[in-house]
Amino acid sequence: MHRRTSLRAVAALMAAGALAGLAGCGTLGLPDRIVITEAQLQERLVSNFPQQRRVLSLVDLTLQQPVLRLLPAQNRVAVQWPLQATERLTRKAAAGLLDADSMLRFDAGDMTLRLAQVRVASLQLADAGGPWPQPVQQAAAVVAEQLLEGQVVWRASTRQAERLRQAGVQQVDVRITEAGIELALGSTPR
Repeated sequence: MHRRTSLRAVAALMAAGALAGLAGCGTLGLPDRIVITEAQLQERLVSNFPQQRRVLSLVDLTLQQPVLRLLPAQNRVAVQWPLQATERLTRKAAAGLLDADSMLRFDAGDMTLRLAQVRVASLQLADAGGPWPQPVQQAAAVVAEQLLEGQVVWRASTRQAERLRQAGVQQVDVRITEAGIELALGSTPR
């Protein structure tokens, strides 16, 4: 009887070990956190620019390669975009600089990090005649916030995206730290 109890205990331990192994496979070896450094994020972001946008069918806007900074104390990122604007009717051109800050949100649908709650701190436009009138620049800042909302700043590689989908990752808490953008991965129950 003692031998039978020992065999049952060994079998129970083996079964528990197999279940633990299966649970580990469910996460596909993914860590519970991913950190994207400021340099990595900057490199990915720059690769998406320059971008051209048409604003209200009146102005063609070209956003040049941005410079990104982390703002851990506010859990936000600051982004500075050099830009060019061309008024479509008169072809009058201006150059400028857009300073904005934003939170980041993770979109599980396409496995991207996107700007969220964008706030334009300043938008300065000038042409050969000097700075554009302040009311025009203020209106442009409002339009810029709308244009930048949801802008992709990072996209998981095809391999990363597939692993995240297989692991059932849907919820990702995004936190800006001194080390970089920290993604805390959460999965949906299966």
